[in-house]
Amino acid sequence: MNEYSLKAPSLTSLERRLKREKSARKQAETLLTDKSRELYDALTKSRSIQEKLELALWASQESYWEWHADDDTFRIRSFGLHHVQAREIQQNAIDLMHRVHPDDLSQMQLKWSMAVNGESDDVEFICRIRGLHGYQWTRARGRVLERDSVGVAKYIVGMAKDKTREHKAEQSFQLMASAFASSREPMLVLSTHLIITEANQAFCELSGLNSRKESEKQHLERFLPQAAEPLKRIAQSRQERFETELTTLSGKHIAVDVSLAMFEDHHQNSSYVIATLRDISERKQNEQQLRLLAIHDDLTGLKNRIGLRDELESLMAANTPFSLAFIDLDGFKHINDIAGHELGDECLQLVASQLEQTFLAPALVTRWGGDEFIITVPEADNDEFSRQCTAFIARLEQKIFRNGKTELSVSASIGIARYSEHGQSIEEIIQNADAAMYRAKTSGKGKVYQYHEGLTEHVKEQVSLLSDLRRAIRNRMLEFHVQGKYNVAGRLVGGELLCRWFSPLHGVVSPVVFIPLAEKYELDTEIGLMALESACEYISMLEAERISLPLSVNISANQLLSEFFPQQAADICAEHFVSPELIEIEITESIFIQDEKAAIGCLAALKDQGFIIALDDFGSGFSSLSYLRKFDFDVIKLDRSLVKGIDKSERARSLLNGIFRMLDSLRFEVIIEGIDNEAYLPILENIGIHLYQGFLFEKPMPYEQFILKHTKGWQIANKAL
Repeated sequence: MNEYSLKAPSLTSLERRLKREKSARKQAETLLTDKSRELYDALTKSRSIQEKLELALWASQESYWEWHADDDTFRIRSFGLHHVQAREIQQNAIDLMHRVHPDDLSQMQLKWSMAVNGESDDVEFICRIRGLHGYQWTRARGRVLERDSVGVAKYIVGMAKDKTREHKAEQSFQLMASAFASSREPMLVLSTHLIITEANQAFCELSGLNSRKESEKQHLERFLPQAAEPLKRIAQSRQERFETELTTLSGKHIAVDVSLAMFEDHHQNSSYVIATLRDISERKQNEQQLRLLAIHDDLTGLKNRIGLRDELESLMAANTPFSLAFIDLDGFKHINDIAGHELGDECLQLVASQLEQTFLAPALVTRWGGDEFIITVPEADNDEFSRQCTAFIARLEQKIFRNGKTELSVSASIGIARYSEHGQSIEEIIQNADAAMYRAKTSGKGKVYQYHEGLTEHVKEQVSLLSDLRRAIRNRMLEFHVQGKYNVAGRLVGGELLCRWFSPLHGVVSPVVFIPLAEKYELDTEIGLMALESACEYISMLEAERISLPLSVNISANQLLSEFFPQQAADICAEHFVSPELIEIEITESIFIQDEKAAIGCLAALKDQGFIIALDDFGSGFSSLSYLRKFDFDVIKLDRSLVKGIDKSERARSLLNGIFRMLDSLRFEVIIEGIDNEAYLPILENIGIHLYQGFLFEKPMPYEQFILKHTKGWQIANKAL
C-alpha cells in the first residue's frame, strides 16, 4: 500500500464519497422496497413466502403499513426474528398527523394529498414522528393499489423505516466538516506518520503560516519539537494528551495543550490522526499568579494556612527550632454582631497590621482563619517572644472601634508552643499552642500562656476540642445526617436530623461528647439554627422530587428558653419557602426543670407558628406526667430503654403497653425509637404502636445518600403505577 492510500481523506473526497454512498443506499432501498412489495403480493399464496418476507423486512428494519379510506386508519406492522416478536398497531390518520413534527407536516400533507387525489400513484416522504423517546426521523414509501370510480385512493400500502441514526450521522458529518474549518481551536488532520494533510485557519494563525498549504506534507514535530516522546506513543496508545510548546514560523514559542486521537477509515482501509491544539500561555501565567494568591489571605494580605504549612515544612526539613504563637481575638464576635462585618473586617486588617509591626522578620505572621492568627519565629528567644506577645496585647487593647456613639475594643488570648520540644509535627505544635491559648482564655482572657507538659491531657483535649468546635460552627463544618421514621407497613413517613462532626484534628467526635460541650459554652444555639436551616434545605430538595416529608430537629433547652427563638425559626422557614408544619421540634423534659413558665410560653409560640412539637426520650430518667397536662404536645417519642428486651420480658411488655395505652387515650401520636431487633415488631404492632425509628429500618446517613435512596424508590414506585 503506497503512502497516498494511508493519508486521511480530504474533506472534498469525503463529501464525494458520501454522495456516492447516499445514491447507492437509495438505489438499494428502492430495490428492497420493490422486492418487499413483490413478496407481499405473494403472501397469500404461500406461508413460507410470508415468513421470508417478514424475515427480510425485519433484517432491513422496515415496517409494513396500509391505509384504508373506509375508516381512515393506518395499520402498521413491524416484524421480528420470531413470530412472537411481530407487532401491529392501528391508528387514526388524524391522530398520526398530530404526532408529526409541525415543521414537516405541510410537506407530508401535500405529498399524501397528491397520491390520494390521483396526481400520483406513488407516495414518498421523510418526516419526524413523535414516539416514546421523542421525535424520530422516518422515511415512508407507498403505492396506491385501489381507487374508486372518480380516481380517489381507497387503499394504499407501503413500507416505513426509522432513519434517525442515518440522519444524525449525516448531520454529524456535515457539522464535523464545518466545525473543523471554522473552529477557533487549531486543528490538524495527519497521516499515521504524523504528516499534516489538512490544517484549519486557526492553526495557521497560531503557527504564523500564510496559508494552509504551507503546513501540508510537514511533520508535526516541525511545530512541536519538544514533544517527540508522546508523538511516538500515538501509534500504540491511539490517544495522547500533553502540554508542550509550539514553535511558530518566526521561532516564537507558545505554550499549548495538545490532544491526539487516531481514527479508522473503514472505507479506504486506512487510519488518520486528528490533532487539536489550544493556546494555554495565558493560563500558565495565571497559574503562576494563582500560586501566589493561594498562599495568601485575601482580606489581610498575610500568608494563609497553606503558606504557613509550606514555611513550617521548610523549617522542619532544615531541623530549625521555632516558637509558634496561636492568637485568638477576645471580643471580636461582639464587634461583628453589634457593628457588622464591614467594621469586623477593618478590625482584622488593623490586627494584621499591628502584628506585622510587632513581629518583624524573620517572624512569619499568618492568618489561620476567622479571628485567629499564628506567629512563627525561627530560633526565637522564648522569654523575648513572650514579652512581644504581651506587648502586642497591650497595644491592641488601646485601639477603639466606633459604631456610631458606641465604642468597641478587642483583646487577644495567646498560647505558645515550641518545636521540637512540644511536638514533632505541624499538627501537634499547632494543637498544643491552641490548647495553651484556650488555657489563657479561660484564665481571664488578654493573657499569654505557654504550653508545658503539666497541662493535663484532659484539659488539653477539652480546650483543643472546644477551639475546634468553635471553628467548625463558625465555618459551618458540622454535618446533619438523616434517619428515617417508618410506619408498620415499612413506609417512610418522616425523618430526624442528627448532628455529626468530623474534626481535622480529633477525627470523628461523638455527639455525646460535643453536644454537652456546646451547651456548656453556649454554642448550642448556633447548632440549633444550623439544624433548622439544614432541615429546610433538605425538605426543599425532597419537594423538588415531589416528596413532602416532615423532618424533626433537636433543640436544646438553652435555645428554647430564648424569647427570640420562635420568630427566628419562623424566619428560617420563610427564607426557604418551607411550611413550619413540615418541621418537628423535638425537646426533652429538661427544659421544664430550668424554667417551666418560659418553656411553656416558647413552645406555645412555636405551635402558633405552625411547628409540630414532640417530647423526646419519654420514659427515661425522671418523666413527670404533669408536663403532659401543662402542654399539648403533638408527638410523644418513647425512649429506646422501653423497648429493650420486650421479646423476652413480660414485665417490659406490660410496662410499655401501659405507657402506650395512657398516651393513646390522651390522643398523642406515639413513635418509639431504638428499634434494632426484628422480633420487636409483632409485639409492638400487637400493642398498637405503629411508628418506628431505629437501625432495623435505617441508620443515620448523609442527606445526599438519604435523598438519593428515597427519591430512587419514589421514582421506581411511580413508574410502576
